[in-house]
Amino acid sequence: MSDILGARERFIDSKKIDASVPASIAQSWQRSWGKINPDQPLKIVCLNSDHLLALQIANFDLMAIARPIMEDAYQYLEHTSTAILLVNPAGYVLDLLGDAEMLQNLNQIGIKPGALLSEEHSGTNAFGLAIVEQTPICVCGPQHYHPVFHDLASVAAPVFDMSGRPLGTWGLFTLAENYHPYALSLVATGARAVETQRQSDHLLAEQNSQLAQLNTILSSISDGIVVWNDEFKIVQLNDMASQLLGQSRQSLMGKLLKERITLPSSLLQAIYKEEPLRDVEVNITANKKTITCVASLYFVFGPQKNLEWGILTLKAEKDVRRLVQKQIGANALLTLDDIPGESPQIQRVRNFVRSAADAGASILIRGEVGTGKNALANAIHNASRRRDGPFVIFPCSSIPNELIISELLGFDEFASPGGQGSRPSKFELAEGGTLFFQDVDALPLEAQAVLLNVLELGLVQRLGSQRPIKVDVRVIASTSARMENLLAHGHFRKDLYYRLSTFSITIPPLRERRRDIPLVVERVLRRLSSQLGYPISLGKGVMEALKRYSWPGNVREIEAVLGRAAAHVSANGIIELGHLPSALRYSRQLMQEEQQTSALQTLQETEREAIIQAAKICRGNISQMSTALGVSRTTLWRRLKAFEIDPRAYRE
Repeated sequence: MSDILGARERFIDSKKIDASVPASIAQSWQRSWGKINPDQPLKIVCLNSDHLLALQIANFDLMAIARPIMEDAYQYLEHTSTAILLVNPAGYVLDLLGDAEMLQNLNQIGIKPGALLSEEHSGTNAFGLAIVEQTPICVCGPQHYHPVFHDLASVAAPVFDMSGRPLGTWGLFTLAENYHPYALSLVATGARAVETQRQSDHLLAEQNSQLAQLNTILSSISDGIVVWNDEFKIVQLNDMASQLLGQSRQSLMGKLLKERITLPSSLLQAIYKEEPLRDVEVNITANKKTITCVASLYFVFGPQKNLEWGILTLKAEKDVRRLVQKQIGANALLTLDDIPGESPQIQRVRNFVRSAADAGASILIRGEVGTGKNALANAIHNASRRRDGPFVIFPCSSIPNELIISELLGFDEFASPGGQGSRPSKFELAEGGTLFFQDVDALPLEAQAVLLNVLELGLVQRLGSQRPIKVDVRVIASTSARMENLLAHGHFRKDLYYRLSTFSITIPPLRERRRDIPLVVERVLRRLSSQLGYPISLGKGVMEALKRYSWPGNVREIEAVLGRAAAHVSANGIIELGHLPSALRYSRQLMQEEQQTSALQTLQETEREAIIQAAKICRGNISQMSTALGVSRTTLWRRLKAFEIDPRAYRE
């Protein structure tokens, strides 16, 4: 001890290091020289209570782990004039405990919670030096730079996190005369114990966090998820699966899959064969309740190709319907504002939509090809209370007759092609909204019977299923055919026709409302300008030519003619007469001939409109209507039947 004391004194006098001084102590003396005056009392920096509290809160996890280890170590050091300290990486004392006598001695020096023991502020000591050297170290008696520590021995070891970042130091102060070399081993072992415990706590917290994240992820997934192990025991499921199955998670966890859930044979076979399935509609039974859902099946295999996990995902039937409706674009985008025209005929169509949109009965839209029947069906849906529901189109004329029933009704699992999967009916996809039968006259008689049955009962039954499904759907149908001829020849069921035509509206062709042609043309030009990115307009004489033409293809023909013309215009974007087909440029004689052949049809339409107007004014009263129209009741009844007008519909 005297040797090291003499070496220290010679260093302070001449700044020369004796060979007997350990290298780490010598380097610390050199760093302390000029910063610490050994001839003056040492004033140890200490945090106030508020800053100390903030520091302890920031290091709460480390303190919570180290404190039990400090207490265990102190049991072996009690009554040996020893104090155990925990210091943060900056050198501030976080916690200490020990014999009362040693705590009092340290307090007199200024060492207490919040005291700064860094080498820069307190000179050479084990806690400051362990931070610098990042290794366990002992500083005994005169090895301390300042004489205030010469009666003490300090022993400390750094504590690191899992990435090697220093968290602080753990060690002890004891009397120099009591120092024993085993103290260094004890401190190093304690530091490793703190690290190990912290790593264990960290890993456990990480596992718990990952488990919590997994549960959160599973709970946030809209599909029900059931996971089982190689013994077919359920090991995980989320809240949606519990909700769909009508059983709590606690009652299902750890139970055999087949004991709690009855699966259809197709799923069971796939599970036993370990064959994945994707989006198969099935009926499963759980808690004495049959659930219709869409299921998918996945498997996780180990390194030896052995099954580790089976995963079953379940989608609720109503959620699948909603998803399919979005995927097929089952939305009506057009409104009455998208049907251009100011003629009385179009005004009557708009009035009809406003009066019939919210009724629950079916609507039959009649009109020539290209008059805008699809747009009107869109507008009716969007004007109704069902506007937020799906708008599903069933194109009767484009589906082969042999497939039309399965497309309309869908099919159940065992009736599906290949015996796997199911498909919902169009009525189910349109649930809560509108099902639009485009070209309903093309429906074969067998499909007509199906449609009539659904309209009358409000129930649909898939092919291969014994389960009726209640549906709430509003049906709109359109036709370009002369339905009277189809009815007369038995090609269309009269009872279905009467069901569909509870409300009936005819869209007049363009040749009967020529004042609307400029508005239709303007609407088409705006759309073309938007699509092409530059304005499209008409040159001199083009509008007059368009107004003279009879437009047998109606609005659709206008769109086609202007679309072709816009593709050939010059950079100025002006459609000239030369861009139009020759039939439009020389159409006056054709128009006169068509007017002559269409006079009878115009007269019939005028008579029909007069009867409807009388029905509205007289509120369906036959006697008043016959008087107003100047015809007998018998004649009026005959005309009502011919025009398929029900006076009862006008009594409200």
